[in-house]
Amino acid sequence: MRAQTRQVSVEALIYDLQHPDQKRRRDAAILLGQNRIQQAVPALIEATRDSDVDVRLEALRALLAIRDRRALTAYVERTGDGNRSVQEKAIEGIIETYTVQEAGFTDKVKRVAEFVNPFSDDFNPLTVEPYVQVDPAAVEALSRLLDSDQPALRRQAAEALGILRARSAAPALRDRLTREENNGVKVEIIRAIYKIGDRETAATLIPFIQDPDKKVHDEAIYTLGRLRVTEAVRPLKEQYDSGVVERKKVLKILPVSGKDDLQRNLYQALSYMGSPDCRELYYGGLYEEREFYRRYGAEGLARLEDSTLETELARAYVRESAAPVKLALSFALFRLGRQEHLDELILNAGRDQALHYLLELKPEQVSQLYPYLEQEREPLKVRLLEVIGQRGDESAIPVVTPLASSQNPAVVSAANQALRRLNGRLNPE
Repeated sequence: MRAQTRQVSVEALIYDLQHPDQKRRRDAAILLGQNRIQQAVPALIEATRDSDVDVRLEALRALLAIRDRRALTAYVERTGDGNRSVQEKAIEGIIETYTVQEAGFTDKVKRVAEFVNPFSDDFNPLTVEPYVQVDPAAVEALSRLLDSDQPALRRQAAEALGILRARSAAPALRDRLTREENNGVKVEIIRAIYKIGDRETAATLIPFIQDPDKKVHDEAIYTLGRLRVTEAVRPLKEQYDSGVVERKKVLKILPVSGKDDLQRNLYQALSYMGSPDCRELYYGGLYEEREFYRRYGAEGLARLEDSTLETELARAYVRESAAPVKLALSFALFRLGRQEHLDELILNAGRDQALHYLLELKPEQVSQLYPYLEQEREPLKVRLLEVIGQRGDESAIPVVTPLASSQNPAVVSAANQALRRLNGRLNPE
């Protein structure tokens, strides 16, 4: 296949970006991008202001291919372009500036356990590391797009703000959510609020737990639970209890089908709260026939940390046969001081469930993982390094550093990532 046969110098291609013929300008941008010509970046930035939309679009694509941080100014400017395709490419450019160029941000980071939503098939777990400093101009440009008259652009802007963990955009997201009529945009705004992690902003989601759209109320419930918004405990519990009462009224018995997503989502959200107001609800879950409720009842009691339940939890652990529930009970017993159960959590660290539990370690408990870095197999070392990187303090640095010279490439990558996270958190820019 012969796509381009014209032999020209880099200087000639850069010159062609200002040629009177639109096709020459466009083709020059394409070739410069295909060959990732770094020295063409200033001229390509200027070409993003071209009067022809195709030239602007190809100039942006070229800059994305070259991946030069200087292009951020062009991406920010083009979010205000009159053409939707150009605006979408500009949003993509802003995201890639921080998710591709920042050292250490690889595809593996997309699986970070704190950003997994088991109740959503299209949830995008991509985020920048917490220590990454995002240019305020980029955040402002994306925030302005929240008021676009095109729902697709509003949705993409919200998604981008979540990926960038743009805390300064929280007021704009909150304001847009109160006025938004498109359910798809609502969902992305709620997801952005979750990724940003601001509890005060998340508290404004409480009314949305009763939104008529399933995806909207599911995302609101999930976010309130995972961010442990304490103001949401009562309304979540009231909604859960009202569902139980309704089913008793209609069915004359309590059983709820496994397909009853709303009740399950509410119960799981409440389990993340570890609230004393839900003690009986969690406790009742231990004696449920359904595995889901036994697991999340145990998790709720784990986070409640009620020492008076230690004996009952130990008995439940002995009689339990379902592996996910048994692991949740180990989590609960460890939280109550039964150190022997840390072994079980670590041996299961290859499972996301156990990884979630380890990510809830208190900072002073993370040092208990250090000896396992010498004992465990490489796949588990990688998972433990993920926990240490996210939860550890400065004492972890001399422990992790030697692993950056491991013979195993996966361990080296995980150790370097952990060191970046530790240093980024301890020495913010």
